Amino acid sequence: MQSATETVARIASDRLVVKGRATIRTLTGETVAKAIAAFEEAVRMDSTNASAHFALARAHMQSQRYLSVPKRDVQARARASLDKGRLLHPASIDGLHLLADVVLANTHDYVCAKRILEAALSLDHKDARTHHYYSQLLSGMGQFDLAFQHADTAIAYADADTRAFVLRNLGRPRYMAGQFDWVLTQYMASERNAPLAHFYRSLAYGGLGKFDEALQEAKTYLSGDPARDAGGVGMVALAYASAGQIEAARSLLRELLERDARGEHVVEYRIAAVYAVLSERDEAFRWLAKEIDDSDGLGSWLLWLNSDPVWKELRKDRRWNDIQRRAGW
Repeated sequence: MQSATETVARIASDRLVVKGRATIRTLTGETVAKAIAAFEEAVRMDSTNASAHFALARAHMQSQRYLSVPKRDVQARARASLDKGRLLHPASIDGLHLLADVVLANTHDYVCAKRILEAALSLDHKDARTHHYYSQLLSGMGQFDLAFQHADTAIAYADADTRAFVLRNLGRPRYMAGQFDWVLTQYMASERNAPLAHFYRSLAYGGLGKFDEALQEAKTYLSGDPARDAGGVGMVALAYASAGQIEAARSLLRELLERDARGEHVVEYRIAAVYAVLSERDEAFRWLAKEIDDSDGLGSWLLWLNSDPVWKELRKDRRWNDIQRRAGW
């Protein structure tokens, strides 16, 4: 039985977890830093609060992209918080989600991650986020029909926040499945001007070979992204390259390479894609190898390496098999 002091500490800790999660709903360097501070304070208030440890682990995993923290440090910090949380609550579904993420980021073991998420489903078959993460993983493994069934289940069981999260993440697997018309007509249909809607419509138009339309969507995306997210800049560079506007593509590519040289986060996968479209295969393979080394788990584009149409030509290169092997395929 908890003492009155322990109960007060837990209440205060839980409030900080809620505060941190609210802060990190919008991901920027500032919000991730504030969330980490809130979760660290929550752990200090009550070191037995497993939810605080799990929240801190997840925030640390975001710090590679949004705070340019080196992957080695991200892995160590996230794993330490995850291990503490799992010691306190080994059957936590949130903990299992994080474990699957860490396994993918560190070992690219898709089968192991699948088993972990199946264990989470066995604990609560109505958990919307588990269905979502399982859907993403299945789509990466090429099981698109089953993946979309789990996505529908996630939406059916989700609360408002989780439903919005799931809907935002439907574009990528549908694009990878070659359902370009679905992306153009149904993805974020109620928020047609949302940045992600333009992002994935650009990719979908590119998949259809409509490069002028893809470029227009890409430009619209960039105009609504004052922070110039590295992944978004890479997508726009890809659209310029595909449309034959090589100098514009190289200008954006130089921006990303300069960011990388400064130690800032870039999405190596998108840089590799630009080089692939520019027919610079050596650089494309080099940046794909870097992406494998820096992979960030369930959110990594590497999950769809075998489906992404951008690699159509690179798959003919003898080096492709080595990339697949290194990426866990």
